[in-house]
Amino acid sequence: MSGDSEADLKSGSSYLFTDKGVGRAFEVFKKLLAEGKRGIVITRTHPGRVQQVYSLDCPVMWIAKATKPTGGVIVLEPTRLMKIHSTVSDFIKANPGSVVLLDGLEYLITENGFATVMKAIQLTNEEVAMSGSYLLVPIDPRAFETQQLGLLEREFSIPGENGRPRGR
Repeated sequence: MSGDSEADLKSGSSYLFTDKGVGRAFEVFKKLLAEGKRGIVITRTHPGRVQQVYSLDCPVMWIAKATKPTGGVIVLEPTRLMKIHSTVSDFIKANPGSVVLLDGLEYLITENGFATVMKAIQLTNEEVAMSGSYLLVPIDPRAFETQQLGLLEREFSIPGENGRPRGR
């Protein structure tokens, strides 16, 4: 993404990043933080690694089955989807107009099944819309069946090459 293209993203919207997914989503996330928005990252990657690579000034939570996290790492169990949803919900209600980056959708689907995760995403998207926040979700489209990818693309906006959303 280049220039002011993130300005074309609309608050109250959820975005699916399929092209250069993770790196591009973090780039947009950092630009939104730089604009003064509050943010939170929920990721499958260990938070120490995320901080090392992206140097973020915001909470980073780890989707993992770790029973004894160390170093102040906040762990969200992948099979507790409603806990993950309520974490996002509580954050965006307390911080309207904020930005949430959810990285690890493929892992959540592996642990819970596509339909269950899709229902949680739909519920989260409704709350994102009501709070005027942003939800950024990077994925690897190769990890999904054609029908699943179609359902995801229907639920999310997809930033175009020039940053303008396409879809929804």
